[in-house]
Amino acid sequence: MKGSRVKENLLVTMSGGTTTVINATLSGVIRAVQQSSSLGTVYAGVPGIQGVLDGNIIDIGKLSEGELTRLSRTPGSAFIGTTRVSPLDEQQLSTLFERIDSFNIGAYFNIGGNGTVLQTKQIADASPSDSLQIASLPKTVDNDLGDELFEKMFFTPGFPSCVNYWRHKVALMNLENLGACSHDRVLITQTFGRETGFLVGAARLGDPERKLPLVLLIPEDSRAACDVLEEIDSRLTDFNRAIVVMGEGYPISKIEFRRDPSGQIMYSASESTAAQQLCNLCNEAGMRSRFFVPASDQRCEVLLSLESDIETAERLGTFAVQRILAGERDFLVGVVKGEPCSFTCVNFSQIENFSRKMPDKFISFGKFDVTDAYLSYLRECTADSRPVYQSGIQDKDFFVR
Repeated sequence: MKGSRVKENLLVTMSGGTTTVINATLSGVIRAVQQSSSLGTVYAGVPGIQGVLDGNIIDIGKLSEGELTRLSRTPGSAFIGTTRVSPLDEQQLSTLFERIDSFNIGAYFNIGGNGTVLQTKQIADASPSDSLQIASLPKTVDNDLGDELFEKMFFTPGFPSCVNYWRHKVALMNLENLGACSHDRVLITQTFGRETGFLVGAARLGDPERKLPLVLLIPEDSRAACDVLEEIDSRLTDFNRAIVVMGEGYPISKIEFRRDPSGQIMYSASESTAAQQLCNLCNEAGMRSRFFVPASDQRCEVLLSLESDIETAERLGTFAVQRILAGERDFLVGVVKGEPCSFTCVNFSQIENFSRKMPDKFISFGKFDVTDAYLSYLRECTADSRPVYQSGIQDKDFFVR
């Protein structure tokens, strides 16, 4: 009988895209369970919830302290894998709960972004057990998971490191554009973020005094293609060159999009990209242009990750276990502003669509730029701007199974 078992175990899965600090959250979870006298081991579905449904469940609860330290600094999802699935049907939910019962699972953590929160809420609503504790642990470089007031989710783990990535990329793009503007006058790149401009705006940290010919195409302030070309042309007039950073969801012209099983658009796997389309228009207008799309590099370049981001992600995992031990259930872990930041539980009953876009106060509408208020916000998110590469991390330090 379930009640006769001494300790209940914890199940962890990952969903959606990854970040450079997602494994720090996993490391924090494992370490907290190891230090607990009330929980047994940590199991993981490989990959993600699909692995659980397929019966591919492994024990990750016995990692050594050294392995946990290496895991916390390993980017991506290669350790236990991640997946994107359609909303679970009744048969899948039944299989999931059967697996949970057979592995004596008392708590289930699902690490992911917007779709993961809704998926986890669906699982919690369908749970046949009054004792199963379920939580969603946030991760997304897009920063579009959270409340509009930024009180319950000041930022999402992974976002600060991606901000640092784009700050760095602007410096490199400026060097490239400055040297090659005789033949490639316009240099275009594209960020993650879907229809939000949080990462586009992060590029401004690379030019806070606004001395560069930098054009920011923010999806929340989308303009007609002719207006975009006019803005770029004005930079060419003033500087003889232009650097354009645009969101992947910025509407230049119609694209045939592909979608993943959960229904979300796969921008980097679709017929074209916004950056390609803008590059085409610039070249057709006589403005020699080149583009590049870093794609997954944005969420895997661990050398530009911030130590504070890793620490926050790890403490978040520890907090989730602590709240489970305190009896909390059916919640999303929120990140609360502070130095260091703290955490809160957002009950699933308070969540209908915990997605957000950039608020108006962060956007210089019609100016292809963000406001100083957004720069202040970014500086708060990246308060400790010490990147990992200063710690001497190397490829050999990564930890995979």
